[in-house]
Order: sequence, then structure tokens, then C-alpha cells
Amino acid sequence: MATSEEGAVRAAVARLPESALASLREAFAEEVSERLPRLREAARTLSPALLAEALRDVHTLGSSAYVVGENDAARTARAAEALLIDDGPLEAFAALVVELDKRLSGWVR
Repeated sequence: MATSEEGAVRAAVARLPESALASLREAFAEEVSERLPRLREAARTLSPALLAEALRDVHTLGSSAYVVGENDAARTARAAEALLIDDGPLEAFAALVVELDKRLSGWVR
């Protein structure tokens, strides 16, 4: 079931020319390649400094994933973000990063 955020993004993206979509996909691949390794390290170490950076990374990946149609990855990133904001269990955050890694590993360059 699509959220209102997903629906709004899907409607906006549908109006873009294919060349713009290709550019968005390229930018997303670069973003994943930069952010996913940092998230893996944050999940592995659970270092407070890396977790602070991880909050920005999951927030950004969550938004960007919706744009390229990676809705499951976007929802996973949003769940990880919510855990960090709410001081949820870090083991749950680490598990969500593993799931996010599976969903986005095909985008890594």
C-alpha cells in the first residue's frame, strides 16, 4: 500500500522526461555508493559519532529511494531513521541496515 508521500513522489516523477529520470538514477547510485558503506560501519560498530552521521544518511537515502521507485528501501530507511530519532534499540537499527544493504546493493558502483 502506497503512502501519500510515495504517491506524491510517483506523480511528480511520472511527469519527468526520461533523460531527467536517468540523471536521477545516476545521482542515486552515487549517493548509495557513498552512504551505504558509512551505514554498514555505523551498524557494525554502533559508535555514537557514526550513528549521528547515520541519521543523516538514512534520512537522505529514504527520500531519494522514493524518487527512483525503491519504495521498500525507502520504508526501511525511514524505519531506521525513526529508531535513531527515538533512541530505539541499536540492534534493531543494525538489522534494518542489513536489510537496506540487501535492497540497495545493486545500486553500489
